[in-house]
Amino acid sequence: MVTAITESHGRISALARNCVQSRRFGGALDLFTASEWQLAQRSEAAELFQLQEARTLKSHEGIRSDFFRMAMASLLSELMLRVAPERESCVDLFKLHANALSALEEFSEQAPPISFLNGYLAKLLQWSGNQPRLQQCLGCSRTLPSLWQEEGTFRLAVIVQEAGWICESCRRSSVLHVRHRSESQGIEMLEVGADAMADFFMSLVTPIRQVPATAHASDASHRELFRVLDALMIYHVPGFDRLPLNSLKFLGLESSWRPPQDSLR
Repeated sequence: MVTAITESHGRISALARNCVQSRRFGGALDLFTASEWQLAQRSEAAELFQLQEARTLKSHEGIRSDFFRMAMASLLSELMLRVAPERESCVDLFKLHANALSALEEFSEQAPPISFLNGYLAKLLQWSGNQPRLQQCLGCSRTLPSLWQEEGTFRLAVIVQEAGWICESCRRSSVLHVRHRSESQGIEMLEVGADAMADFFMSLVTPIRQVPATAHASDASHRELFRVLDALMIYHVPGFDRLPLNSLKFLGLESSWRPPQDSLR
């Protein structure tokens, strides 16, 4: 049984007979490999395709030769398998993932920067229609550039359930309706530097290959941003609240995911 992300059919599963014993497909089914498949289907109601032929297009051997690149690629693949629709065309997602794997293979020997992962998450949130409202503070409506001019370096509080942020002065205000609503509903607020949020904004309009080169915030700030993006994915994107991302442990990152609490009524 093999599972893959395809350009025209989204996430699919197929039965590849004798692929292990005979190696009839060569390396076309190896992890992270881009390949061309010829599929058959007994009927429209059949759950599985039958894989008849497979031809390798790009093996991405450079990813599998380095632990950190392989760990990052595993995490990106895990994310894509949760987001990609089943048997539905997803051209944008397919191109994002293909370009991300190619970029990973081209990285130097050092570990891929976390800004690259954050850029990937930003684009997934954008595709799913759940990107944070970046234009202005939810409380005072001041924009990120205007706050930067007035205050210089500053921090924001992201309200996960609202998918937006408030500035520090609004967070301190005792009359802010957003704060009262969030506190009464137990809504989580996560802090992040404005420089990391600016990197997030840039990553939405920057090709995934170029995201690390355009990032300016520190690694520590991007770790804060990852926590925000991870929490947004868990709360707003279906399927992310069920299980943690297993590949995170290989990158030294911790998810905001927690097992649901059982309750009796």
